[in-house]
Amino acid sequence: MIASARHLYIMNRLNEQGIVDYKTIASEMNISEATVRRDFEKLENQGKLKRVQGGAVGSEADGSETNEAGEAELTMRLKHTLNSSEKLAIAQEAAELVQPGQCVFLDSGTTLIPLADLLVKKNVQIVTYSSLILKSLYNTNANLIIIGGKYSKPDGMFYGPLAESTLRQFNFDHAFIGCSGVDIKTGSVFSTELAEFHMKQIAIENSDHVSLLMDESKFQKKGLLKFASFGDFDVVFCTTTGQNRVLPDNFRVVNME
Repeated sequence: MIASARHLYIMNRLNEQGIVDYKTIASEMNISEATVRRDFEKLENQGKLKRVQGGAVGSEADGSETNEAGEAELTMRLKHTLNSSEKLAIAQEAAELVQPGQCVFLDSGTTLIPLADLLVKKNVQIVTYSSLILKSLYNTNANLIIIGGKYSKPDGMFYGPLAESTLRQFNFDHAFIGCSGVDIKTGSVFSTELAEFHMKQIAIENSDHVSLLMDESKFQKKGLLKFASFGDFDVVFCTTTGQNRVLPDNFRVVNME
């Protein structure tokens, strides 16, 4: 496919969805991600889009904000569309751990949204502090408890002393945790937000079984705060493109085929 045709396809997809990611476009057009990245760069230079972590948004989109490390991060609304096929595959495997009638904690972050949709069908008690999960399950018959507190609109979650105090009262059969990145060498698991830092740790401490959910992109970046180590999780569900990584024994690589 010639460059002009690729650029037209990318802009059409961007107009349809508001955001596009490298992997999806590469797969749909059967080209390499490197080619997609070059196309995104050319289109950005032409003022037609704005590149963000993992993909691109429309040039007029107000979809990023600066975190403490000075990076431009996608808002939660935009992140939801990135690596969506990976997140769904991870969620499908993670959901198999849960039995009807159990109490399940779901962390904040877009990786947890497809898992919430699957767990509704299992008639479990879901506890979360994420407004994104609340919105996802709003029109369902989910058994849902929202941990209230101070609200962070950019992050789509409740946090603070009230939320932490309430969360400590629960005991969970399973806790499913998200992250902003990991370090394979040190076994560290990171968060970029101080607001969610303690909520993650409390849920891990109060759960019989704890799982970490992360897509391929989390291997490529670290976060501001280390909230856990790989050893704190019974299972780490992840996807990988087959790069030369030696993964710990508790990692479960999800087959994307």
